[in-house]
This record gives sequence, C-alpha cells and structure tokens, in this order.
Amino acid sequence: MFYAISKEIREHKKLIIFYVSLCMVLAVFCSPFFGISDLNTVRASEEGTVPAGETIYTLTNLFMGKSIRNLAGAYSSVVGVSAEPFTALLYLGLMENINRACGSPLDIVSTPAGNPIVLLLVSLFFVASKLMKSFETTKVFGLCTLGELEKYLGLVFILVLGIMNVVGITDRFAQNVVSAASPEVTAGNSSVWVGVVSAFLSVILAMISVVVYLVVKTVFFGLDALQSCFSFIPFSGALFEVFKSAFVIIVLTINVFFPWIGIGINILVFLICCLLFRFFLGVEEFLRKIYIKPFIARMRGFNDEIPLVARKIPKFIRNYCEKEQITYDIAIPAYAFKRKEANDFRIKFMEKVWLLNTNRGPIFIKKKGLKKTQVYELFGKDKIYYLKKDFRFIEIFSNPKDEKFSQKDLRVVISIEYLKRFEELCELSGFANFHVVKENIKQSRKEARAEKREMRKEKIKLRIETFTTNASNRLKPAYNKVRGLLPFKNDEEN
Repeated sequence: MFYAISKEIREHKKLIIFYVSLCMVLAVFCSPFFGISDLNTVRASEEGTVPAGETIYTLTNLFMGKSIRNLAGAYSSVVGVSAEPFTALLYLGLMENINRACGSPLDIVSTPAGNPIVLLLVSLFFVASKLMKSFETTKVFGLCTLGELEKYLGLVFILVLGIMNVVGITDRFAQNVVSAASPEVTAGNSSVWVGVVSAFLSVILAMISVVVYLVVKTVFFGLDALQSCFSFIPFSGALFEVFKSAFVIIVLTINVFFPWIGIGINILVFLICCLLFRFFLGVEEFLRKIYIKPFIARMRGFNDEIPLVARKIPKFIRNYCEKEQITYDIAIPAYAFKRKEANDFRIKFMEKVWLLNTNRGPIFIKKKGLKKTQVYELFGKDKIYYLKKDFRFIEIFSNPKDEKFSQKDLRVVISIEYLKRFEELCELSGFANFHVVKENIKQSRKEARAEKREMRKEKIKLRIETFTTNASNRLKPAYNKVRGLLPFKNDEEN
C-alpha cells in the first residue's frame, strides 16, 4: 500500500514540488514578516495586553477550537471533489449561491465553484458526463473524454483551493492571535511565531490535499472501470452513477453542517481508499494506457516512429539486464488479459508486465514484491506465440502447436499506438503474425475447398459417364431384338 502510494507521489513529484514551493512563497508573503505584524503591533499597543490566564485560554482556543473548525471547513470538500469532481463542484456551487441568497446563515467557505459562470459550465459537464456513463455503449467514450476533463478540473480545483486556504488561514491566524499575546511577549513577536506556525500548517495541509486527491480519485476511477464488467446487467451503469453521486452529496452535506463529524468521515474514506489503492492503481493504469491514451492518440493519428524501447525503463529491469548481461531492442509495457499461463509465472487480469526482446529471445519480466524480479522466457517452449491487431489493442497470445486459435494459453495486450510498427514487432520478436497465418490458413482452406469441388465435379462427371455407358450396354441387346422383329428393314440392309 505505502509503496504504491509513494510510487504515485513520485509520478507527480514535479507538480507537488512546484505546488508546495508556490504555497510556501505565498504563505511567507502573507505572514507577519511582510506587514501584518506591524498592523497588529499598533492594534495591540492601542488595546493593551491581556492577562496570562486569558492568554493561555485564548491561544488554546485559537489552535484547538475555532481555527480547527475553520480548517475542517476549508478542506472539507477535498474528499468529495476527489471522488467525483463534477458532482461535488455542482453541489458546492449551488450551496454557496443558495447560502448567499439567504443572507449567509451558514459558515461556508467560498470556493471558485460559487462563481455563476463556473457553476453553469460545471452543470453542463455534469449532465453530459452522467448521460455518457449511464449507458454502456458510451461509457468508455465518456471516460476517455469528459472523464479526463473531470480529472484535471478536479485537480485544478484542489490546487486553487489549497492556495486560497494558504492565504486565508495564514492571514486569519496572524490577525487573531495579537489579542492573545502575553505581557512578557510583544504583540509583534507573538504574531511572528503564530504566523510561522500557521504558514507551515497551511502548506502541509495543502500538500496533503493533493495526496488525498490522487489516492481517492484513483480508487473511484478504478471503480468506474470495474463497473464496465457488469455491463450485462440492465441499468447497472445508471444505478452506479446514482449511488456514487448520492455518496458524494451525503459526505459534503455532513461536512457543511457537522464539520467535526465530517473530519472523521473524510479520514475514514481516505484510509479505506489507501487500503484499496494498490489494486485500483493497476486498474486505472490499465484503462488509461490501453484505452484512454490510445483513444486520444487515434484522433491525431498514430506515430509511425513511436519508440519500441520505452523512454523510461524501470530500475529493476535495468539491474536485471546488467546482471545477466542482456541487451534488448524491444521494451514495451504490457498488461495481462488472462489470469495465468504457467504455474511458475502467474499473472492476474490487468497486471502490468514488460515485454523485452533480448539477445536470447523474447521474455516477460515483472516485479514481484519489493525486491524480487520474475522472468518468463517465451522461447524454447512447445508453443507458438502470435501477435494480433485489434481495434482496441494489440494482443499477444499463445497456444499449443497444431491447435485451433481458440485454445489460448496466454493473453497479454499492448497499446494500439504501436499499430504502425506492427510488422517490425513481429520481425524482431519472432512472433507469428496472426493475420498472415490466418490468411494463409484461409487461403489454404479456400484452395482445399476448390480442389474438393473439382474432385466432386470429376466424380459426378465420371458417375454420369459410367451410368450412360452401362445404360447403353444394357439397352443395346433389347434394341437389336426389337429391330429384328419389325416387318421392315432399314435402308442400309437393302
């Protein structure tokens, strides 16, 4: 679990580092170091100091009471937005506008979703997304189009929300703490220290909100993908979307009206998602690399120069090849489409493996656990491996020799982006081109059928000739006998 989460964080390392750096800069500029302390010092000098007992109580209440409630309200929407951005943003925008129209009776933190233009656009995307995902014929298309837009829109909202909270929380801490300064400490110094603490806390929370988004969004995206497996059940897609939206609305409602309970629910949802993250990360990667990315690439046309050696080769593969002194000219990520082939190489559905064509022959290699590497050699076996083009992906499958194509022992798929280098893959790896083999078999069967038809015609012709000859031989004696009994003779006899 922790390895999978750390791996996902490393995938977005540049974004997180840039975001944290930006938040730190904003927190520093909004802290007492840049003007707020002077304002609060003047205010403190005018109002005087507060007794020490009241100071301790006020500071405790500041950090443990209302401020924590404010923090809970500020980040209460992170889990809901991560689970389903369109639904969450629509709900938050409606709540903000209704609250504003009623005179702001609820203490709701303002977000970009409350802007009427943003709310209108989100409403349109919400309706279109729900309609696409509710029907199985358009679900994959919806995931590839509006699903990707939803993912990035949710991430942008989380980033903007974090920046707003960094600025707002830091300023709130710095301004409210002056009245709690003790007699021994000047107002400016207390403001400085609380500003530092509040800045640090706000930046940490902003970074955590991004991590929460990555984890929760991956799990719910994986649930969307798994729901497609139940497409044979009528209205399953629509029911799933209804339950998912209802869950998000309930979580957000609890966070708005009961922030303390909302904190517990958000933590519980996040912990559950952490437990499921490793499995759904594989599901999300499979759907994204096999369906979504090729779908986008298809619209602009596949690249005929796409490298057969991936730009980023995992470290465990490089270490294995160096240890075994192996060179390779193909290194492509692939995903299992069948549970297993052999007892010594078990692969689960949608599990990621790497196809390498080495100087010894093609192999599958994957990481097993944290340190182990598992290798499955495809050469030297009493099997034939085929490479097959499909509309969705390119499939690698094997079957025992002299067996029908339906007897598949292994099914692994790679991205259809390699379509224009299909023949090169066959030539380099030594895999049989399924379409050529099938065409040869089809042509052989066609020739065999044509030969059978010719043989059948010859047999029919022979039977007709045999029948006519036999019939003529049988009827000739009777014919001669009848002629002899006739009262006249032929002109030839005369």
